[in-house]
Amino acid sequence: MTKSISRKKAIRKGKRLQRRLRIVRFFQSLFRRQKNTRRDERFIETAYGKVRTLCYGFNNPEILPVYFDLHGGGFVLDSADVDEEINLEFLEKVGCKIISIDYAKAPKHPFPTAVNQIYSIVNHVYENAEAFGIDRKKMGIGGHSSGGNLSAAVSLKANKEGQFQLVCQILDFPVFDLAADPYSKPQPEGCIPPEMAVVFNACYVDPAQAEHPYASPLFAKPENIEGLPPALFILAGMDSLYDEGLQYCDMLEEGGVPTECYMYPDAPHGFTFHHTDDADDAIRRMITFLKTHLMSG
Repeated sequence: MTKSISRKKAIRKGKRLQRRLRIVRFFQSLFRRQKNTRRDERFIETAYGKVRTLCYGFNNPEILPVYFDLHGGGFVLDSADVDEEINLEFLEKVGCKIISIDYAKAPKHPFPTAVNQIYSIVNHVYENAEAFGIDRKKMGIGGHSSGGNLSAAVSLKANKEGQFQLVCQILDFPVFDLAADPYSKPQPEGCIPPEMAVVFNACYVDPAQAEHPYASPLFAKPENIEGLPPALFILAGMDSLYDEGLQYCDMLEEGGVPTECYMYPDAPHGFTFHHTDDADDAIRRMITFLKTHLMSG
């Protein structure tokens, strides 16, 4: 049963969550800066503001494929730093360069700011491929949870605009339907609590825009899907987002998009960030997928 909460109240809750997490992440970032010398922090100017990115492998002068990483956090929380362990594993085992994008967060920057920022950064790197030392014909994108949503949205936008072409997308326990009431979705143990999902959705998107395919890819039309890059789906069985992940996978398959879908029935939302057998297997699937689409040929 839906528990009513005003959008204004949900946004206030989202701001409080941001303030609390910001303190925790500040002290964690001090440790990371001392520990890690394999990343390069860069700021890229876009029409939607200056954006912080974390770049991995850019000390290598060789022209290499690039993977754009988008972190999760309900469009509201966290930063590019949280994906570092996975990105370092990709750096070592895939061999591509990686740009993890610290996109603008809601509610200060609601939809479609993050989509437009990310798209602008990818296009900037594409147009300046020589300066970045990347192969503009080998660009992939992917993300976790809300980052999976943004990856799908940017893939849809790139497919429509035609300014650059992505060769693959990784969608890790993604959210694809922000129009649906979170309380109407399944609520297995291990999912995002619906009261939290309500806050995330309210902070990120106005209900009047929630069915836009760049906010909710599940509403993409067949003509938007044809020509999308190959997609890897990693879905958690104990997740309220499992069904919509399967549905979007089916939509892509029906549109002729090559897809791979791996389902982990006993895994909760966010499982790939934990050192479990399921997580290890999922990361291996991502590495193989990136090698196939970025590093071959």
